[in-house]
Amino acid sequence: MNITVEKLPNCTASLRIELPGETRKAERDRVVKNYVQHAALPGFRKGKAPRNVVEKKFAQEIDREVTDAIVQNGIKEAAKKENLRVLTVTDFKPDDDNSETKYAFSLRVILAPEIELPDYKGLGITVPKREVTDEMVENVIQRQREQMANLLPVERAVRSGDFITIAYSASKEGESLKEQLPDAEGFIAENSEYMLKVDDGSFLPGFCAQLTGMSKGETREVKVTMPEEGINELIAGKEVVYQVTVAEVKEAELAELNDEFADKVFKGKTMEELRGLVRENVGAQEQQKDLEAKRIAAMVVLREKLNFDLPPNVVHSATQNRVNQLVRMNIERGVTQGIIQENQDDIINAAKEQAQVDVKDEYILMEIVGKENLAVTQEDMVRRVQYIAVQNSTTPDKVVKSLQKGDGLDSLRHSILLGKALDVLVEHANVTYEGSAGPEGTFAQS
Repeated sequence: MNITVEKLPNCTASLRIELPGETRKAERDRVVKNYVQHAALPGFRKGKAPRNVVEKKFAQEIDREVTDAIVQNGIKEAAKKENLRVLTVTDFKPDDDNSETKYAFSLRVILAPEIELPDYKGLGITVPKREVTDEMVENVIQRQREQMANLLPVERAVRSGDFITIAYSASKEGESLKEQLPDAEGFIAENSEYMLKVDDGSFLPGFCAQLTGMSKGETREVKVTMPEEGINELIAGKEVVYQVTVAEVKEAELAELNDEFADKVFKGKTMEELRGLVRENVGAQEQQKDLEAKRIAAMVVLREKLNFDLPPNVVHSATQNRVNQLVRMNIERGVTQGIIQENQDDIINAAKEQAQVDVKDEYILMEIVGKENLAVTQEDMVRRVQYIAVQNSTTPDKVVKSLQKGDGLDSLRHSILLGKALDVLVEHANVTYEGSAGPEGTFAQS
């Protein structure tokens, strides 16, 4: 078998493969014998039909199967000879002068990128310093205290920390927002009975600060500059005017922070023990945030060290999946098809940009998987399934049944594998914490 490979840009290659006519004849004999053995034709017992009858009946199928087998064998040999990782085969074309003595064909293949990994151990990364403070613990306990509080109506002006019920309607540049926003975001435009805590973190930035001093039944104009992100682009960064009426003012009667309160939150625990449990829980959350921050930082550093072509078909597929996700998310938020179509180009461009990053990262991480001989164990799968079950308040059996539909289990296994590659980067990274100075702020994790 003679093989010629010409590597081309964009992860493609042109192949020409020539083999003796006897090789093709042997392959055809094998395929025909298989058809004769299994063919069920009228008037003949299974496997007893004459060869010439079977060949005539299944001529197209036999030719196609022979060609597929020859092409696959040729690609396998070419991949072995030239160390190619073939993803897709396109543009198959047999030579015009093929004969009984030789059979040749050309085709184009899409290849996985060729990546020369730099030293990925010892990457310098910088992440925020995360510590569990007494304030964080007390904030969690305070939120629990408020959730268990008795809300008592009061006849006085609104104070910070009160719980109030309001009605409001919003406008932008004199036009009502109700007709401009999708139904799923209608709460931003209008509400007739909305309870909130008068606190800087409630509803919209700067909204609650303008409500203090109001009395039951009073209406006030409140102006708010909307956030730049995480909100409908129609109003992002814009000034919105609210007409707000206070319907009721309540004051929270909070329980004392004592062992009785702790027992109500967690049966049998003292206040000291409750604080310890909260600290452990907050600490676990901060550790997870720390790990994610390190993973992201390490991937950014390593990604910037590498520059290679990406297979266009893989990027296209990832882009389409991302577009579908964005469209589905917007539809679930109540965004109309008209608005989605108006922003179609922006959606596609954003999806393609993210898809290119995702595809590049995945190829890099899979190279690390190979270098480190990483694998996913049954124990890894069980742990991840149990975690998903807890997060979704369901059982592991139900999670497995859901994953068994389509390629869910394979996707989960692949995700775990990529996570292990990321952990290799983090384990060996030189981490600097923001705000730290000198050698105390920098250390190698091993």
